[in-house]
Amino acid sequence: MVNEFAQIADALGISTSETLEAAASKPYGFMPFIPSIGVGGHCIPVDPTYLSFAARESGVEARFINLANEVNAKMPQFVIEKIKKMTDGKLQGRSIQIAGISYKAGVADTRESPALSLITLLKNEGAEVSWHDDVVGSWSGEKSRPLFGADIGVIATAHPNVDYSAWKNNGTMVIDLSTAPHTGWSKSL
Repeated sequence: MVNEFAQIADALGISTSETLEAAASKPYGFMPFIPSIGVGGHCIPVDPTYLSFAARESGVEARFINLANEVNAKMPQFVIEKIKKMTDGKLQGRSIQIAGISYKAGVADTRESPALSLITLLKNEGAEVSWHDDVVGSWSGEKSRPLFGADIGVIATAHPNVDYSAWKNNGTMVIDLSTAPHTGWSKSL
């Protein structure tokens, strides 16, 4: 739901993070959920689909499960459109580096990671994409590259103790899609 809220807020020109901060000022009844690039791992993006299948086989439609899967699966494309709005609308030839390609901070598991979908979509747009993830190290025949002065830096998964100073020192435009509070950048969703 919060990923859909982020899309609505974006269309209305409202800051999602400021809205969530205001909601958190309520003295009771608020649980914070932070929008992100999507969901990954071996449970959340997969197991509800099994339940939806079982429901359908029993003659029941699992509308919320199906809609949640659809919204989360479309988040990487939403991110692409957001990046285009923040730039001149073109990604062709731009140097873009993704920080954190695993689905969760502190783990090397890339199963169902939405960062991988983002990489594919960025490459399809003609961007020159590299990635940095000390926890994963290597993926799909590629190795993690140190952070450097890319045109655009995208924090997909904020692993602890990542030094973003190369981006800061080189004026890289940073888009923080993580749910972590410790990156030093304001949230971009």
